[in-house]
Amino acid sequence: MVDYSVWDHIEVSDDEDETHPNIDTASLFRWRHQARVERMEQFQKEKEELDKGCRECKRKLAECQKKMKELEVADAESGRGELEKLQAEAQQLKNEERSWENKLEELRKKEKNMPWNVDTLSKDGFSKSVFNVKPEEKEETEEQKEKKHKTFVERYEKQIKHFGMLRRWDDSQKYLSDNTHLVCEETANYLVIWCIDLEVEEKHALMEQVAHQTIVMQFILEMAKSLKVDPRACFRQFFTKIK
Repeated sequence: MVDYSVWDHIEVSDDEDETHPNIDTASLFRWRHQARVERMEQFQKEKEELDKGCRECKRKLAECQKKMKELEVADAESGRGELEKLQAEAQQLKNEERSWENKLEELRKKEKNMPWNVDTLSKDGFSKSVFNVKPEEKEETEEQKEKKHKTFVERYEKQIKHFGMLRRWDDSQKYLSDNTHLVCEETANYLVIWCIDLEVEEKHALMEQVAHQTIVMQFILEMAKSLKVDPRACFRQFFTKIK
């Protein structure tokens, strides 16, 4: 049985829901994306402020402890009062340090539970490659698309089926790395049709396996589309994040 639980934590797209015909759909999707980006920026700002506060507290504590050591070495009677004052300050700073660290830990847990999306999956950048920039494509006719799909399938059907049967993330990544030509719409379309055929044949378990790989390919293509890059440039980043 294929485990689909990993997909429960991913926001696949800003435009996956149907909307009312009177709503400006494109504007709504842009607003959704902008709202998500703003939430991410606010979260990052909060994280940076907590990290800064924690570092500053540690710096003050280190300075306080340094002064305490200097007074202890001097061992002067006149410095006893100052030493006690520094000890009290050091204890207070230690309490503050624990408080900062607890807040940071809570934020890390919150970050871990945040849904993934095309922005978070790609924020570390892509592997440098000749495929990084997606060239402008001319609109193809239905006839051209059909011919392109047929030619592709005739040439790579065996490889597409092999990818559809893979189960492990590492195996899928390696296979696509060795066969980057498979990272395209034609592969996704073939896998969808194969899923339908398998369901008609009542081969449900096999259909679920192929469906899993179909979702993998469709998500990579969605990510590339949103970021305006060639899908061959971002599939490695997808696997790095999802693993």
